[in-house]
Amino acid sequence: MKKLLLVLALPEENDGNLLSAHGHEILYTGVGKVNAALKLAEALATRNRDELLVVNLGSAGSHHLPAGQVVCAQQFFERDMDATALGFALGQTPYEEDIHLDYGMVVEGLPQAVCFSGDSFVTEKHPQLALEVIDMEAYALAKVCRHFSVPFCSLKFITDGADGAAATEWRDAVRMAAQHLSAALTVLEKQLAQD
Repeated sequence: MKKLLLVLALPEENDGNLLSAHGHEILYTGVGKVNAALKLAEALATRNRDELLVVNLGSAGSHHLPAGQVVCAQQFFERDMDATALGFALGQTPYEEDIHLDYGMVVEGLPQAVCFSGDSFVTEKHPQLALEVIDMEAYALAKVCRHFSVPFCSLKFITDGADGAAATEWRDAVRMAAQHLSAALTVLEKQLAQD
């Protein structure tokens, strides 16, 4: 089985150290794409990457999925990038072919989703994008993993509807995230043991 590196933005997403109990190394990156990319790149540069699997665990909002479930993201979209005035698609980094990254591992039995990452806490509908899963780090983490050729898995606990009540709902629900993410991590561990 691959050695797992669990990557979370905040210790609050590991309430009660439930994720620590799995015995894997945990890396806390801080909030946002820049912090996430920096911390993970530093970590991967100093490790043997051949037997490593990066597992991003964290909270997320959604405009389409109900709160209280864990989803597995396979595609990642940078919702902050808008170079449409230069003729690029919304979300496409100029002069890069990818509009979104297809770099997420599938976990059997968990709903699959597209994750939209950006450096803002979403509290209302996006004028152009249908935001299925909304976070602040996964796109950057997936891009770093692809750069280093390290497999990547992203499991997100939906805490809120990314609407006007999102900030209050997130603070309350983030405490539940660790329980649900721990259960999803167990599913992943069993899947890896069978491979």
